Amino acid sequence: MGVLIGDLMASADEGYPSSGQGENPWKSLRTAGKLPPKRMGELSELDFLRKAMGMGMIVSKPWGDSYRYDFVCDTGRKLWRAQVRSTEDRFGARGYAVHASVYVGRKIVGLTEKDIDVLIGYIVSRDIWYVVPVRAFMPRKNLWFYPDGSKKGAMFEKWREAWWVMMGRGKRKL
Repeated sequence: MGVLIGDLMASADEGYPSSGQGENPWKSLRTAGKLPPKRMGELSELDFLRKAMGMGMIVSKPWGDSYRYDFVCDTGRKLWRAQVRSTEDRFGARGYAVHASVYVGRKIVGLTEKDIDVLIGYIVSRDIWYVVPVRAFMPRKNLWFYPDGSKKGAMFEKWREAWWVMMGRGKRKL
């Protein structure tokens, strides 16, 4: 059975801080281990929906979950197929990881331009968003984010809060 948007919003609002101190509203629900990973992903999709709509995007959700993208976002200049991936915890000194892949049978296959236009990475515990065009990470199957820097370099930091990719404001060369 599917989860109603109202149910997701009610679950999300349970953990929403009323003090306005900038705390992450989902942290308590997720770190308490009360939610299964799929539900946590649904909350991250809800986070994205609120963020994107707040920036003026028209956001559509495809029926079912058999597509490799989670949303179609209309920015007024283009339709974007967006895949939302989130993570909560740092993996030691390695930073934060999100998958840029799907299972096809028993094989892990990296996402490509045939599947999505942009991958939205969300570090829930830090409330940090990454907007990464698919061509910036192909053929990788995992993306590592280092918001505090890295000795080896943090190649995806240029995509942190890079909403300009989709919105077309302050355009940079991809």
